[in-house]
Amino acid sequence: MADDDTSGERGSATVLGLGAILLTLSLLLALLVLGAAVHGSLQARAAADAAALAGAGVLLEGGDEAAACAAAKKLSTANGGQLLHCEHRTDAARGTTGTATTARLRVEVGITVSGLRSLQARAVAHAGAVPHGEPVDARGDQ
Repeated sequence: MADDDTSGERGSATVLGLGAILLTLSLLLALLVLGAAVHGSLQARAAADAAALAGAGVLLEGGDEAAACAAAKKLSTANGGQLLHCEHRTDAARGTTGTATTARLRVEVGITVSGLRSLQARAVAHAGAVPHGEPVDARGDQ
């Protein structure tokens, strides 16, 4: 008679085990997607920083906006990204030694997240020269 009482529970451990395995696999998949997104974001930031610095270097050497954006595009492409926006700003700033010109380049780079072709990580970076003696905050604005 003991066999008759447990016959209704037969196989229930298999169902619970499968549920635990599916839950574990779902969590693992979510962590992999999150890791890929973080990696893509970091890669986009690095590409944007490098592109902005390359473009700002061209500006500091006397190049124009087209040459600066071309250098930024070349380096963002070399880093696996795509230059989405490139903007050059020239401001007259009042420094301790008189008026000086600052040249800044703002770039936006997008990178397709590996493993998730439908997602694109984007990053914006600023680079440029600031006159000696001028205070600069963390964003590069005066």
